[in-house]
Amino acid sequence: MSVEHASSSAAALRRRTGYALAATVAAAGSGTDAEGAVVYSGLQEISIAQGNRQALRFNDDAYNDIVLKNYIFAAGNYQGGTIPFSPGAVSGFTANLFNYATALNAGEVIDQSTLGGFAFSLALGSANPNAQFINAENKYIGLAFPIGPTDLYYAWIRVSINNAAGTFIVHDWAWQNETGVPITAGAGGLGDFNVDGVVNGADFLVWQRSFGDPYDAADLADWKSAYGNGVAAAPTVAAVPEPGALGLLAAGAGGLEILRRRHGRRKSS
Repeated sequence: MSVEHASSSAAALRRRTGYALAATVAAAGSGTDAEGAVVYSGLQEISIAQGNRQALRFNDDAYNDIVLKNYIFAAGNYQGGTIPFSPGAVSGFTANLFNYATALNAGEVIDQSTLGGFAFSLALGSANPNAQFINAENKYIGLAFPIGPTDLYYAWIRVSINNAAGTFIVHDWAWQNETGVPITAGAGGLGDFNVDGVVNGADFLVWQRSFGDPYDAADLADWKSAYGNGVAAAPTVAAVPEPGALGLLAAGAGGLEILRRRHGRRKSS
């Protein structure tokens, strides 16, 4: 089943519209281009059952932008994926002939320099010893996906994976809607009102200044739940009440999609 950001609840749509607005008024130091906007999915919490795969679509066309997999191989439980269309790729690296996705932390930049292959392993136990998502809690997959033959758009996906248990949860995602503009992991996500990939006192100030339009009490609750994500857990602004902290593929030829180039895809505004 494909999941699109347009299917999020009205409340999530309102919030991500607010986050996109914040991208244009963010304080200096934001990791995104003020001419673009970070489009956030809203909290999704999609659980990919073992033996299944999950396609995600970031923009409003009919093409899958990434396919995530939670399979069972002879070598054990496997989590990984593919970017179906060239020149898309995941933020990753190659080690011992295997392509891996890099487990990013909030605030890390996703751009051309971070990209690896189009097919990637997240975890395959001892069969993929360099995998970085074997016991991942709220780690980020970075990627670039095309709209049209060549234009690349950068995105992040926040996931939690327990390879031994075979669990794979997709929490949320966001993408930068200006082609070629990097994004930081976590930018525009829950509580990140200034779209810099970290949730701290600066975001509270943005909320405070824009309370009522577009932010409300629900957005403050998001900020409280995500506070400290991407930075050391320490007070940043004395006047800010202290919130709770944010709690909470592939080997060889393992089910790789055929790589093909997109033609004539509509550019999303």
